[in-house]
Amino acid sequence: MIIFRGIQINIINNLYVETKGLDSYIAKEVRIIIVNHQPENYIDVIKYIIDYIVDSKPTISENQNIGYYSWLLQFRLDEDNCYDIYEVNSDGTDFNKGCDTTISVVREQSEICRQHNFIPLFPNFNQSVVISDGVYEGKNIEGIRYDSPQDESGWYLITDDYNDDIKSLKMVHFYHVAFARPDILKYLAIPFGYRFVMEIGNIEIRKNEEE
Repeated sequence: MIIFRGIQINIINNLYVETKGLDSYIAKEVRIIIVNHQPENYIDVIKYIIDYIVDSKPTISENQNIGYYSWLLQFRLDEDNCYDIYEVNSDGTDFNKGCDTTISVVREQSEICRQHNFIPLFPNFNQSVVISDGVYEGKNIEGIRYDSPQDESGWYLITDDYNDDIKSLKMVHFYHVAFARPDILKYLAIPFGYRFVMEIGNIEIRKNEEE
């Protein structure tokens, strides 16, 4: 048993990580099924949810979404009147029980940043990304991240299809890029002032000299 912010976190038969005491905030407990990761990874997600509920005191309802760094979770009522955590699947077509993709996405983004001594700056599903033609089609990308307002990720994703006409660029939500280009997702927590350059599947990360 772990106590976090006055809430118990229990591992139930190595099958679930579950809260006890969160019902004083949202009238129900929250649990996450354990699948492919170690229990401590699910505990980290539960702690994030506890922080959100204790600090924001939201009203939680069935099928309500919550962002977890660069992925999306959902509260769903189960037969025990508890909120099970679901996550959007990798192509955005549905939600699956658990949060294994979520854990993997955040871990990979964190690892790329650790390798370059960066503090991760996780984009979220509601932020915008600027893209050129060719991004959704899987072409090589140069991604440049600029300091931006909170509703923007700061990412500009450009391919060789870009015709140098700024009017041809499109502003889309981050999740469109996350679903269309999972191959670059792990690079998108690189902080402002840096870029990555993809050439034939290889990616180089460097400081943005235009800053």
